[in-house]
Amino acid sequence: MSSLNEIFGDGHNAYFSNGPIARLSFLRLQHAQLDKALTSRTAKILTFDELNPLRGSDGRLAFLKYEDVSDSIGRPYEKDEKARIADFDPSAHHPTLIFLGLDLTSSGDRFGEHSGVPYFALDISGGHYEALRSSVTAQGLKYAPTRVDLTLPHEQSAIYSHARSLLDWNARNRFCSSCGGRTMSTHGGAKVVCPPADNGVPRKRACPTRVGLHNHQFPRTDPTVVIAPISADAKRILLGRGKRWPENYFSCLSGFVEPGESLETATRREAYEETGVKIDRVQLHSSQPWPYPSTMLIGAMGQCVEGGEDITYPETELEEAKWFELAEVEHALNEGANPMWEPPIKGYVGPRVPPSQLMAHQLLRGVLKLFRK
Repeated sequence: MSSLNEIFGDGHNAYFSNGPIARLSFLRLQHAQLDKALTSRTAKILTFDELNPLRGSDGRLAFLKYEDVSDSIGRPYEKDEKARIADFDPSAHHPTLIFLGLDLTSSGDRFGEHSGVPYFALDISGGHYEALRSSVTAQGLKYAPTRVDLTLPHEQSAIYSHARSLLDWNARNRFCSSCGGRTMSTHGGAKVVCPPADNGVPRKRACPTRVGLHNHQFPRTDPTVVIAPISADAKRILLGRGKRWPENYFSCLSGFVEPGESLETATRREAYEETGVKIDRVQLHSSQPWPYPSTMLIGAMGQCVEGGEDITYPETELEEAKWFELAEVEHALNEGANPMWEPPIKGYVGPRVPPSQLMAHQLLRGVLKLFRK
């Protein structure tokens, strides 16, 4: 009897995901445990300046302890959510602090029914944290801007992805989209609420979300299909090149999933809109979080109908699209895969494709696993 591994391979242990931290989201409601975790001797805090994480000289993530940040943030989990809402002062400093979870594989303190090392992320952008920034940079650590970070070890890439996405979401939701009032981050940084009062005084303009609807928001994730169209005879794969991409650099097609649309329908629609090819059967392969700012990439392979392989470009998003033989794609994945912002691999001749950390690379490997005999 065939197994899923035999059909689809061992699965994609996605870069930016599948790290060592168990999120344990139920702990976000237990403020006493969060306070204990934050002030624990084993707690690791990853700080970000303008969404750039703190790094050591080797480029790896560098973590601080609570004692390093205590003067800047105090004890944000000392009060529960109800008390914090009642005492909310919109003019005061409210640290953007994210509880990432516990590393249950490492020895640490006990928090409720679980023990491990707690991880947090803290946004230190702005003037409130100048002393803290000066302190860490004096130690030889730095906040180095990067375009897309593919250099971290796999386990650190997952920590970085989780932290960056939630910090970015909190930064974009400092004010209520309904009433314009200052919001409050709670639930370990995974929820924002619109308090009804400032310093105990009811807001003059009542928030519409407080009448019959919930006055809180949860983080968004934007689903995007990454598409590998396969020819009707399963001997070729269609790849595209964006208008601002380097010459000869190709990847899978892609597009956002629209409201009321299934992943399979979005795959067929995007493939047609970008290139004109007509896909029938769609098979989902795997997924990958993409923290720029917070996207879920969903790999989908789709086989064209007979006579549906003509490239007509209904839209004008791509510079070009081209069919490649399976052997040519395999050679490109093995010999010519690297980020588009880096120069081509020396000595390689052929189409360039994304590196193994990216969804497109793993999706193409999946197609080859199924059809390359």
